[in-house]
Amino acid sequence: MRNSVFSLLGVIFYLGFAHGLAAQSIADRPIIWEKQRVDLGMVMEESGMVTSDFYFVNRADFPVFIQNVETDCGCTVASYTTDTLYQDKIGEIKVAYDPTNRGGQFSKMVIVKTNIDSDGDTLFLEGYNLPYPENVDVHYSHRVGDMGFKFTSVNVGDIINNEPKTKYVDFFNFKDMSVTLNDSKTVLPDHIKLKMSPAIVPAKSRGILEITYDGEQKGDLGFFDERIQFFIEDRGTTEMEVRLLTTVHEYFPPVKKSEVNDQPKLGISDVNVNLSNVSSNRPVSNAVTLSSMGGQPVNIRKVVSNCECLQVELRNYDIAPGDKEQLRFTFDPRGRQGLDHKTITIFSNDPLSPTRTILIKSSIK
Repeated sequence: MRNSVFSLLGVIFYLGFAHGLAAQSIADRPIIWEKQRVDLGMVMEESGMVTSDFYFVNRADFPVFIQNVETDCGCTVASYTTDTLYQDKIGEIKVAYDPTNRGGQFSKMVIVKTNIDSDGDTLFLEGYNLPYPENVDVHYSHRVGDMGFKFTSVNVGDIINNEPKTKYVDFFNFKDMSVTLNDSKTVLPDHIKLKMSPAIVPAKSRGILEITYDGEQKGDLGFFDERIQFFIEDRGTTEMEVRLLTTVHEYFPPVKKSEVNDQPKLGISDVNVNLSNVSSNRPVSNAVTLSSMGGQPVNIRKVVSNCECLQVELRNYDIAPGDKEQLRFTFDPRGRQGLDHKTITIFSNDPLSPTRTILIKSSIK
């Protein structure tokens, strides 16, 4: 069972901070929630009912009480504080979700109605429901030691470097004994955190690896293929390895419509380059023009290709407004045959299009 743990001191600090920033909005909405959306992550069907707590505080100078709590599914049950809450008192809604005979992504809505708001506030309980497979051996066919995984690698996907992303990876413990993560012996890169849930996975049962990837800590942009090693404890200590596939992008805050023309803007002369027929015996070179079309200079953060056979060259990574630079590339087709597609990815400070891709097509004879 998972529970979201919330410190009352943290509530008071958070709400006090919110109150100081938005006193007018609080006057309109006397009930302030610590959070209105909870992501449970991956929920295994065999674990049974999972719960989460939603806390709120009454910031008004008059009493508030909950009249009714409605859910949009019979699989979701809510219990709540029935006492009258006076100013600055804290209440609680406990929401339980039953994953039995369900599967896939879920988002359950809970409407909380009070004596001062008959329309109510809306809460969401979200996650991914993982059904128990019919055939464990087939489903978890990729073995790392005595732990079975569904895939040979973990696709963490796109990561924006302003916020860590957690990937939930289910596995099956084929051992005849429980396993747990050896945190003291496991040494991971600063940008990766690993947790096992439950902390002790019984023999012949499923568990979850919670892998958290921090793009800011990574300190780089682009596609990464990384292998991490960690240790588990059973009768002894066993080293494990997991392959992670990620693409890290830079975060840019939203731009006001009135300020769009004052931002850096990267122009690319051709994003679909067709080299046509090329000989497999010798490399071929070409170029595209990069231009600065906005009110501020364009800074090219990084230029990468998806193949060692495609080499790129850019002499100047800073382009002043109105200026242009040549991005040259050389494609080596040796050892290849037939239709071929390669890509060049450009990361820049253009806030509206920070990641651009150029497709290089050819027919190798």
